[in-house]
Amino acid sequence: MPSRDGGPAVIHPQPPPPPPPPLPSSSFAHFVPRYHPAMVPYAPQPAQLVYSPSSAAAAAAKAEVRDVWAGNFEEELSNIAALLPYYPCVCVDTEFPGAVHDSGTPRYLRGPRESYALVKRNVDDLKLLQVGFALSGAAGRCPVAWQFNVRGFDPARDPHAPASIAMLRAQGMDFATLREFGVRPDDFAAGFYRCGLGCGQLTWAAFAGAYDFAYVAKVLTGGRPLPDTLDGFHALVQGLFGPKVLDVKHLARCCGHGGIRGGLEQVAAALGVKRAAGRAHCAGSDSLLTTDVLLAMVDRFFRNSSVLSHAGTIVDLA
Repeated sequence: MPSRDGGPAVIHPQPPPPPPPPLPSSSFAHFVPRYHPAMVPYAPQPAQLVYSPSSAAAAAAKAEVRDVWAGNFEEELSNIAALLPYYPCVCVDTEFPGAVHDSGTPRYLRGPRESYALVKRNVDDLKLLQVGFALSGAAGRCPVAWQFNVRGFDPARDPHAPASIAMLRAQGMDFATLREFGVRPDDFAAGFYRCGLGCGQLTWAAFAGAYDFAYVAKVLTGGRPLPDTLDGFHALVQGLFGPKVLDVKHLARCCGHGGIRGGLEQVAAALGVKRAAGRAHCAGSDSLLTTDVLLAMVDRFFRNSSVLSHAGTIVDLA
């Protein structure tokens, strides 16, 4: 996510679930559209999320960031639907065209309501570019993360921060390809529910997640403006994602004596976690790194307590 500084819960360990089904291969090429029958929604069974160093290491060794375009959208939704019962924790990251509104108040002096007002102004006026999902659960971290490329943004006519667009281009984002081959926002919203991501029973996590949850919420509500009040936003997030919403940056501040400070890269470095695949400021890769940071954090600092006691606390909005 441009210009951002910067889970699993150990409650009662249980045996790992059966091995998840194998993932079919994919590619990063552009896809000829395929048509699939509608998938039947399901309700994942509640599962304890326990960090397993061996399974996480195995996943890291074969990590893949899979690009999702309109042509392979239904196929990858089917893969996610099949895997969610085994990996019911979802780390999300988004990419968007920077920020066009700022506040006269320095960030460290802003209260939650002023911070939310700024998030709302930017999200209401800008468009989503990418959404990354990485899954984890009692079996460790899923070896594939998904990067949904969203159609609709045109830098020639849509508001954006030029420095952010330049940075995203440098990281490999092709805006013409997004416009031609990306997933329509309305299709993304429908698929989110159809594959089970919107069942309300999952654990959700993001790093400094105010903008991540806000942008996904905007797409899921058909592009409508965010609620006027912070309380209304928290209610919307709970309604869309369920009660188990974590902010990994907030969790980092609760680690050890004095916490771990900094952005995602700095927190990962402090934990000795390396990026398993992809590049920074790409939604799929950042969601994958967020998952590995969360799993390492749970293993080291939350063995005797539940990270879910921090559910609902989003950095800058609490």
